Amino acid sequence: MQNINTLSDNIQNKVKNYNEKFEDIFELLEKVVYENDLELFGAIVNELEDINIQNKYGWTLLHVTIRRERTPMVELLLEKGADINKIDGVGWTPLMESIMDDVPSLCKLLVEKGADKSIANARGATAPMLAKKFERTNMYGYLN
Repeated sequence: MQNINTLSDNIQNKVKNYNEKFEDIFELLEKVVYENDLELFGAIVNELEDINIQNKYGWTLLHVTIRRERTPMVELLLEKGADINKIDGVGWTPLMESIMDDVPSLCKLLVEKGADKSIANARGATAPMLAKKFERTNMYGYLN
C-alpha cells in the first residue's frame, strides 16, 4: 500500500492538523471521511497510486464513504475510476453496502453508474435479495 510519506508536502502539512499517527494511507483516508473533509479527501485521492486500495477487512474507499453517507466523496471516487463492483472481505459490493446501511440515494446512484446487481456475496445473496430480506422497500425500484 502507498506510504503517507509519498503524498505532497501540502497534504502532509494538512494531515499534521489531525495530531494523530496513521498506520497507512487507508487509515488516514478513513479519518478524513469521518471528519467529512471533502477538500483534503479530494487532494489525497488525486495523489493515490491505486484508487481501489483496501484495508485489512477488504473495504475500499467506496465502502467507507457509503457507510458514512458521503455522497460527494462517492461521486468523486466514481469519477476517478473506482471499481463500483469491488468486493470486500466478506463478499459485499458497494451496492450491497448502500442497501445494508439503508442509503437509498446512494443505492440509486450506484445502480445508475452501472453497479452489477447480480453479484452474490459469500452467502449467495445478491443486492436485490438483501433489499428484500431487510425490507428496503424504498430501494426495490432501483434494483428490479
